[in-house]
Amino acid sequence: MILFYRQLNKILTGFVFHYYIIEGVTMLKGDGKIISTEEAARLLGVSQQSVRKWCQSGKIQARTTPGGFYKIERSELERFRQEFNMPNLDSNEFVLIIEENKDKIKFISGLLEMLDYDVVTAKDLISIGIAIGNTKPSFLVSGTKLTKIDVKNLLTSLSENDETKHLSMLLITGDSENYDDLIANYKNERKISVLHEPIDIHQFKKEVESLS
Repeated sequence: MILFYRQLNKILTGFVFHYYIIEGVTMLKGDGKIISTEEAARLLGVSQQSVRKWCQSGKIQARTTPGGFYKIERSELERFRQEFNMPNLDSNEFVLIIEENKDKIKFISGLLEMLDYDVVTAKDLISIGIAIGNTKPSFLVSGTKLTKIDVKNLLTSLSENDETKHLSMLLITGDSENYDDLIANYKNERKISVLHEPIDIHQFKKEVESLS
């Protein structure tokens, strides 16, 4: 399993460059000074098409890559935000990862941070409660084979609290178990998605967007 995730991390490393340029996530993730139209749209709470139109009209000053993608300086987006009273750009969303395996945590954290989420982790009910209270995560990502937590019991505990009963969850599993009944049991409270390992990165991104 560890070898698998190391190999997958190598694939991800090569994928990140392609992903930033082609798919339009953060262009320079390290310092956050240059962002894509997709990230700008998420920060402003608008559609990516709207951001492109603002770039085309000059309302947002942006540079164009040889491939025709817009690159926006963070300071320019902040100027635009203030001029048009848009949401604060620094209000990143938190995601809580519930997992015990360090390699899995590292891999999933990397995917979420690539999508510009802040990440917090927990591995038992006490640390989960503290993390939720401190960060108020947008949704949860959880493994299904945990030694200290039963996923069904976790969902029951979350449902008993008004502040957590609607928290959506992405389950990442390495087994062939069917979770349709579990999803159906909570369909009126929360959205639950399931991804099977090995993780397809494009599908991961799609599921995250549906939960956030």
